[in-house]
Amino acid sequence: MGASARAVIIGGGVVGCSLAYHLGRAGWRDVVLLEQHELTEGSTWHTAGFVTSMRGPDGPGWHARLAGYLPALAAMLRAETGHDPGWRPVGGLRLALSHSHVDELRRLARRADELGVPLELRGASATMNLAPRLDLSDVQAAAWLPGEGFVRPKDFVNALVAGAVAHGASIRTGVRVTGIDTTGGQVRAVQTSDGVIETPLVINAAGAAAGAVGAMAGVVVPVVPILHQYGVSEVLHPALDPDSTPTCRIPEQALYLRAANGCVIVGGSRPDPVPAWPAGDAEPLAKARELAAPDDAAFAPIWQLAGERMPELRRAKLAKIMHGVEAFTPDGVPLAGRSSLPGLWIAAGFGLHGMALSGGIGRHLAEWITSGTPSWDLDALLPDRFGAPAANRDWTTSRALDTLRR
Repeated sequence: MGASARAVIIGGGVVGCSLAYHLGRAGWRDVVLLEQHELTEGSTWHTAGFVTSMRGPDGPGWHARLAGYLPALAAMLRAETGHDPGWRPVGGLRLALSHSHVDELRRLARRADELGVPLELRGASATMNLAPRLDLSDVQAAAWLPGEGFVRPKDFVNALVAGAVAHGASIRTGVRVTGIDTTGGQVRAVQTSDGVIETPLVINAAGAAAGAVGAMAGVVVPVVPILHQYGVSEVLHPALDPDSTPTCRIPEQALYLRAANGCVIVGGSRPDPVPAWPAGDAEPLAKARELAAPDDAAFAPIWQLAGERMPELRRAKLAKIMHGVEAFTPDGVPLAGRSSLPGLWIAAGFGLHGMALSGGIGRHLAEWITSGTPSWDLDALLPDRFGAPAANRDWTTSRALDTLRR
């Protein structure tokens, strides 16, 4: 293990890999990324990969700004590395089934116009050519967002890592962080299962385990591990082409669908989200590629809604359910920026939007770290915004669950 580094990134998911790439692209050659498993084996590997720039009619501008950077990043990665970064700009549909949700789409359109996000309102008949295999008989209006799509997680991370290594980063897997030295009230070194790395700067990008990593330095990181599940159908006949089939969301039913390898990914939020704090002293994500047992009863209503929207799913088998941990914050907004400890930065708590936001967060923090001034105003993401209550696990968990229920 090398004895020193200019910066150490803890966490080998998509956010950590984006940080390694962007720090290298900014000219920092001595950056080390540490992952206790193999890359992506925390939460990134089981993400559905949706990329949406709009989180609703009151959606924050920072989300649109960060997600809007992803297409440009994908083009840079392809040009620099020759790798397919897995970005598929297939467009996204949002369907309204009631008059009140038609009004929501109109509000969404106004907000998209304010943020410079392309959006077109359509009637059901004008939407059929975009989604010929969906039942649109009860659809009153649709929003078409041509800039949305999805990312294949493995391809995206592979491209980020290839770019990071080309810029001088060192990627070390199978290395567990055991402590962070903070002599004199400043980060000094990272202790690992493979030795000590002296460094003045650490970025905690450990996802659902970010709280445990922060505790090593005496810093509260209010991230709550919460389970989310989605299903994958068997291959349909004819198979769906993922590279040409738009993603689809029905907000009033909390339902989403996208094509994947000839199948359909079906997911949605549940009214009773389940926290996933491990028992005893165990830390979140301690095991690689860990999934919880499927909650069939909770998923059944989602699968039924999917069958009503896409009738061929009524005859198809549900091939598998992916029930994994995602990292959420008390207000549903990621943590990104300096911590209260000099030398420790946070990039965690992305919930279900890690793939969409990872590129922008990597760029934002890398610019801030290397130049001293961020180019984007992302004060809403500052890690210390919750104050003293963030140290109370019951408070952070309750608030995160309440946010998900809304």
